[in-house]
Amino acid sequence: MSPLAEVVHVARRELWRSARSAKGIFLGLLSLLGALAISFVCVWVDAASRASAPSTAQFVELKTIALEKATGDATLAAYLASSPTALLFFLEATVWLTPAVVALLGFDAITSDLQGRSIRYWAARVRRSSYLVGKLVGLWATVGAVVLAMNAIAGCVVLGRGYVTVGQLIFWGFRFWFVAFVIAGAWCSLAILVSASFRTPMLSLLATAGTFWSVGIFGAVAAGARRSDALARGIVRGMNWYEYMYPNAYDMPLMSPERTKVFAAMGLMAVFIGAVTSIAVYLFQRRDI
Repeated sequence: MSPLAEVVHVARRELWRSARSAKGIFLGLLSLLGALAISFVCVWVDAASRASAPSTAQFVELKTIALEKATGDATLAAYLASSPTALLFFLEATVWLTPAVVALLGFDAITSDLQGRSIRYWAARVRRSSYLVGKLVGLWATVGAVVLAMNAIAGCVVLGRGYVTVGQLIFWGFRFWFVAFVIAGAWCSLAILVSASFRTPMLSLLATAGTFWSVGIFGAVAAGARRSDALARGIVRGMNWYEYMYPNAYDMPLMSPERTKVFAAMGLMAVFIGAVTSIAVYLFQRRDI
Protein backbone atom coordinates (compact mmCIF):
# COMPACT_ATOMS: atom_id res chain seq x y z
CA MET A 1 0.00 0.00 0.00
CA SER A 2 0.99 3.60 -0.47
CA PRO A 3 1.82 5.64 2.66
CA LEU A 4 -1.43 7.59 2.24
CA ALA A 5 -3.51 4.40 2.05
CA GLU A 6 -1.73 3.10 5.16
CA VAL A 7 -2.48 6.31 7.06
CA VAL A 8 -6.16 6.16 6.07
CA HIS A 9 -6.39 2.51 7.08
CA VAL A 10 -4.86 3.08 10.53
CA ALA A 11 -6.89 6.28 11.08
CA ARG A 12 -10.14 4.54 10.17
CA ARG A 13 -9.36 1.71 12.57
CA GLU A 14 -8.48 4.19 15.34
CA LEU A 15 -11.68 6.16 14.80
CA TRP A 16 -13.78 3.00 14.88
CA ARG A 17 -12.01 1.72 18.00
CA SER A 18 -12.65 4.98 19.84
CA ALA A 19 -16.31 5.02 18.82
CA ARG A 20 -17.06 1.51 20.06
CA SER A 21 -14.82 1.28 23.14
CA ALA A 22 -16.29 1.70 26.62
CA LYS A 23 -13.79 4.48 27.35
CA GLY A 24 -14.69 6.35 24.18
CA ILE A 25 -18.43 6.08 24.78
CA PHE A 26 -18.10 7.14 28.42
CA LEU A 27 -15.88 10.14 27.62
CA GLY A 28 -18.17 11.11 24.75
CA LEU A 29 -21.24 11.11 27.00
CA LEU A 30 -19.33 12.95 29.73
CA SER A 31 -18.21 15.59 27.22
CA LEU A 32 -21.76 16.08 25.95
CA LEU A 33 -23.16 16.42 29.48
CA GLY A 34 -20.40 18.89 30.28
CA ALA A 35 -21.18 20.83 27.11
CA LEU A 36 -24.84 21.02 28.11
CA ALA A 37 -23.97 22.36 31.56
CA ILE A 38 -21.44 24.86 30.20
CA SER A 39 -23.85 26.07 27.53
CA PHE A 40 -26.44 26.93 30.20
CA VAL A 41 -23.77 28.85 32.11
CA CYS A 42 -22.79 30.72 28.95
CA VAL A 43 -26.42 31.60 28.24
CA TRP A 44 -26.83 32.84 31.82
CA VAL A 45 -23.72 35.05 31.51
CA ASP A 46 -24.99 36.32 28.16
CA ALA A 47 -28.37 37.22 29.68
CA ALA A 48 -26.71 39.02 32.60
CA SER A 49 -24.51 40.99 30.19
CA ARG A 50 -27.49 42.00 28.09
CA ALA A 51 -29.41 43.10 31.17
CA SER A 52 -26.57 45.44 32.18
CA ALA A 53 -26.90 47.42 28.93
CA PRO A 54 -29.89 49.72 28.31
CA SER A 55 -30.08 48.83 24.61
CA THR A 56 -28.73 46.37 22.07
CA ALA A 57 -26.53 49.05 20.48
CA GLN A 58 -24.94 49.91 23.82
CA PHE A 59 -24.49 46.23 24.60
CA VAL A 60 -22.56 45.76 21.34
CA GLU A 61 -20.52 48.88 22.08
CA LEU A 62 -19.59 47.68 25.56
CA LYS A 63 -18.78 44.26 24.14
CA THR A 64 -16.51 45.83 21.52
CA ILE A 65 -14.62 47.84 24.15
CA ALA A 66 -14.14 44.77 26.34
CA LEU A 67 -12.93 42.65 23.42
CA GLU A 68 -10.52 45.35 22.28
CA LYS A 69 -8.98 45.48 25.75
CA ALA A 70 -8.69 41.70 25.81
CA THR A 71 -7.29 41.21 22.31
CA GLY A 72 -5.57 44.52 21.57
CA ASP A 73 -7.03 44.41 18.06
CA ALA A 74 -9.79 46.90 17.22
CA THR A 75 -10.68 45.18 13.95
CA LEU A 76 -10.99 41.79 15.58
CA ALA A 77 -12.99 43.27 18.47
CA ALA A 78 -15.50 44.88 16.11
CA TYR A 79 -15.83 41.60 14.20
CA LEU A 80 -16.36 39.44 17.30
CA ALA A 81 -18.80 41.96 18.80
CA SER A 82 -21.27 40.90 16.12
CA SER A 83 -21.01 37.23 17.13
CA PRO A 84 -23.40 35.55 19.61
CA THR A 85 -21.96 36.23 23.06
CA ALA A 86 -22.99 32.86 24.51
CA LEU A 87 -21.29 30.97 21.66
CA LEU A 88 -18.16 33.11 22.04
CA PHE A 89 -18.01 32.21 25.73
CA PHE A 90 -18.54 28.57 24.81
CA LEU A 91 -15.64 28.74 22.33
CA GLU A 92 -13.30 29.90 25.07
CA ALA A 93 -14.55 27.12 27.35
CA THR A 94 -14.09 24.56 24.56
CA VAL A 95 -10.54 25.71 23.84
CA TRP A 96 -9.67 25.26 27.50
CA LEU A 97 -11.39 21.87 27.80
CA THR A 98 -10.04 20.39 24.56
CA PRO A 99 -6.63 19.43 26.05
CA ALA A 100 -8.41 17.38 28.72
CA VAL A 101 -10.51 15.59 26.08
CA VAL A 102 -7.39 14.90 24.00
CA ALA A 103 -5.44 13.61 27.01
CA LEU A 104 -8.17 11.19 28.07
CA LEU A 105 -8.82 9.91 24.55
CA GLY A 106 -5.24 9.76 23.33
CA PHE A 107 -2.98 8.87 26.24
CA ASP A 108 -3.08 5.16 25.30
CA ALA A 109 -3.39 5.53 21.52
CA ILE A 110 -0.02 3.84 20.98
CA THR A 111 0.84 2.78 24.53
CA SER A 112 -1.91 0.14 24.53
CA ASP A 113 -0.53 -1.42 21.35
CA LEU A 114 2.98 -1.41 22.81
CA GLN A 115 1.82 -3.01 26.03
CA GLY A 116 -0.27 -5.67 24.28
CA ARG A 117 2.39 -6.29 21.60
CA SER A 118 -0.22 -5.73 18.87
CA ILE A 119 2.19 -3.14 17.47
CA ARG A 120 4.12 -6.06 15.96
CA TYR A 121 1.09 -6.88 13.81
CA TRP A 122 1.05 -3.35 12.42
CA ALA A 123 4.84 -3.07 12.06
CA ALA A 124 4.82 -6.00 9.65
CA ARG A 125 2.07 -4.49 7.48
CA VAL A 126 2.50 -0.71 7.46
CA ARG A 127 5.38 1.72 7.81
CA ARG A 128 5.99 2.95 11.32
CA SER A 129 5.63 6.54 10.15
CA SER A 130 2.28 5.75 8.51
CA TYR A 131 1.13 3.99 11.66
CA LEU A 132 1.97 6.96 13.88
CA VAL A 133 0.48 9.56 11.51
CA GLY A 134 -2.63 7.39 11.15
CA LYS A 135 -2.99 7.32 14.93
CA LEU A 136 -2.71 11.12 14.97
CA VAL A 137 -5.32 11.58 12.24
CA GLY A 138 -7.67 9.10 13.93
CA LEU A 139 -7.36 10.82 17.31
CA TRP A 140 -7.77 14.25 15.73
CA ALA A 141 -10.91 13.12 13.87
CA THR A 142 -12.35 11.62 17.05
CA VAL A 143 -11.76 14.80 19.06
CA GLY A 144 -13.15 16.87 16.18
CA ALA A 145 -16.36 14.82 16.22
CA VAL A 146 -16.72 15.23 19.99
CA VAL A 147 -16.14 18.99 19.77
CA LEU A 148 -18.65 19.23 16.91
CA ALA A 149 -21.28 17.46 19.01
CA MET A 150 -20.51 19.76 21.94
CA ASN A 151 -20.93 22.83 19.73
CA ALA A 152 -24.17 21.45 18.34
CA ILE A 153 -25.58 21.10 21.88
CA ALA A 154 -24.51 24.63 22.81
CA GLY A 155 -25.97 25.97 19.56
CA CYS A 156 -29.32 24.33 20.25
CA VAL A 157 -29.45 25.85 23.74
CA VAL A 158 -28.59 29.33 22.45
CA LEU A 159 -31.05 28.98 19.58
CA GLY A 160 -33.76 27.89 22.01
CA ARG A 161 -33.22 31.08 24.03
CA GLY A 162 -33.64 33.15 20.88
CA TYR A 163 -30.17 34.72 21.01
CA VAL A 164 -29.28 33.64 17.45
CA THR A 165 -31.00 32.94 14.17
CA VAL A 166 -30.49 29.70 12.29
CA GLY A 167 -28.21 31.48 9.79
CA GLN A 168 -26.07 32.99 12.55
CA LEU A 169 -25.86 29.64 14.29
CA ILE A 170 -24.61 27.88 11.17
CA PHE A 171 -22.04 30.56 10.33
CA TRP A 172 -20.66 31.25 13.80
CA GLY A 173 -21.09 27.68 14.98
CA PHE A 174 -18.94 26.33 12.16
CA ARG A 175 -16.42 29.15 12.58
CA PHE A 176 -16.00 28.50 16.30
CA TRP A 177 -15.83 24.73 15.78
CA PHE A 178 -13.11 25.20 13.15
CA VAL A 179 -10.98 27.21 15.59
CA ALA A 180 -11.30 24.55 18.29
CA PHE A 181 -10.64 21.77 15.76
CA VAL A 182 -7.41 23.33 14.47
CA ILE A 183 -6.13 23.91 18.00
CA ALA A 184 -7.03 20.33 18.93
CA GLY A 185 -4.61 19.09 16.25
CA ALA A 186 -1.65 20.54 18.16
CA TRP A 187 -2.71 18.87 21.41
CA CYS A 188 -3.28 15.59 19.55
CA SER A 189 0.26 15.66 18.16
CA LEU A 190 1.67 16.17 21.68
CA ALA A 191 -0.49 13.31 23.01
CA ILE A 192 0.74 10.97 20.26
CA LEU A 193 4.36 11.92 20.98
CA VAL A 194 3.96 11.08 24.66
CA SER A 195 1.92 7.93 24.00
CA ALA A 196 4.61 6.59 21.67
CA SER A 197 7.21 7.01 24.42
CA PHE A 198 5.67 4.75 27.07
CA ARG A 199 4.63 1.12 27.28
CA THR A 200 2.48 1.44 30.42
CA PRO A 201 -0.87 3.30 30.04
CA MET A 202 -0.79 4.79 33.55
CA LEU A 203 2.66 6.27 32.99
CA SER A 204 1.52 7.58 29.63
CA LEU A 205 -1.53 9.23 31.21
CA LEU A 206 0.58 10.89 33.91
CA ALA A 207 3.18 12.04 31.37
CA THR A 208 0.49 13.40 29.03
CA ALA A 209 -1.19 15.30 31.87
CA GLY A 210 2.17 16.63 33.03
CA THR A 211 3.14 17.74 29.52
CA PHE A 212 -0.19 19.48 28.95
CA TRP A 213 -0.06 21.21 32.33
CA SER A 214 3.50 22.39 31.66
CA VAL A 215 2.57 23.80 28.27
CA GLY A 216 -0.56 25.41 29.74
CA ILE A 217 1.31 27.03 32.62
CA PHE A 218 3.96 28.29 30.18
CA GLY A 219 1.28 29.89 28.01
CA ALA A 220 -0.57 31.44 30.95
CA VAL A 221 2.63 32.89 32.47
CA ALA A 222 3.78 34.28 29.11
CA ALA A 223 0.41 35.91 28.42
CA GLY A 224 0.22 37.30 31.96
CA ALA A 225 3.69 38.81 31.70
CA ARG A 226 2.80 40.47 28.41
CA ARG A 227 -0.41 41.97 29.82
CA SER A 228 1.39 43.25 32.93
CA ASP A 229 4.04 44.88 30.77
CA ALA A 230 1.36 46.42 28.54
CA LEU A 231 -0.50 47.86 31.53
CA ALA A 232 2.73 49.24 33.00
CA ARG A 233 3.67 50.92 29.73
CA GLY A 234 0.14 51.98 28.89
CA ILE A 235 0.30 50.44 25.43
CA VAL A 236 -1.26 47.46 23.68
CA ARG A 237 1.24 44.85 22.55
CA GLY A 238 0.87 41.86 20.30
CA MET A 239 1.89 38.38 21.38
CA ASN A 240 5.56 37.64 21.88
CA TRP A 241 7.07 35.01 19.58
CA TYR A 242 7.38 32.37 22.28
CA GLU A 243 3.65 32.61 23.09
CA TYR A 244 2.96 30.94 19.76
CA MET A 245 4.38 27.74 21.25
CA TYR A 246 1.16 27.51 23.28
CA PRO A 247 -1.62 26.05 21.07
CA ASN A 248 -4.51 27.81 22.83
CA ALA A 249 -2.94 31.18 22.00
CA TYR A 250 -4.08 30.72 18.41
CA ASP A 251 -7.80 31.12 19.14
CA MET A 252 -7.98 34.85 18.41
CA PRO A 253 -5.65 34.82 15.36
CA LEU A 254 -7.80 32.03 13.89
CA MET A 255 -10.93 34.14 14.54
CA SER A 256 -9.54 37.20 12.75
CA PRO A 257 -11.67 38.66 9.93
CA GLU A 258 -8.45 39.14 7.93
CA ARG A 259 -7.71 36.08 5.82
CA THR A 260 -3.96 36.67 5.85
CA LYS A 261 -3.90 36.39 9.65
CA VAL A 262 -6.07 33.28 9.60
CA PHE A 263 -3.86 31.58 7.00
CA ALA A 264 -0.73 32.64 8.88
CA ALA A 265 -2.11 31.13 12.09
CA MET A 266 -3.05 27.94 10.25
CA GLY A 267 0.43 27.79 8.76
CA LEU A 268 2.08 28.16 12.16
CA MET A 269 -0.18 25.48 13.58
CA ALA A 270 0.76 23.19 10.69
CA VAL A 271 4.45 23.80 11.45
CA PHE A 272 3.84 23.05 15.13
CA ILE A 273 1.97 19.82 14.39
CA GLY A 274 4.50 18.81 11.73
CA ALA A 275 7.47 19.44 14.02
CA VAL A 276 6.03 17.48 16.96
CA THR A 277 4.94 14.64 14.67
CA SER A 278 8.38 14.49 13.06
CA ILE A 279 10.00 14.16 16.48
CA ALA A 280 7.53 11.41 17.37
CA VAL A 281 8.23 9.54 14.11
CA TYR A 282 12.00 9.87 14.60
CA LEU A 283 11.85 8.45 18.12
CA PHE A 284 9.32 5.78 17.22
CA GLN A 285 11.42 4.54 14.29
CA ARG A 286 14.21 3.73 16.75
CA ARG A 287 12.05 2.22 19.43
CA ASP A 288 12.28 -1.46 20.30
CA ILE A 289 8.79 -2.94 19.88
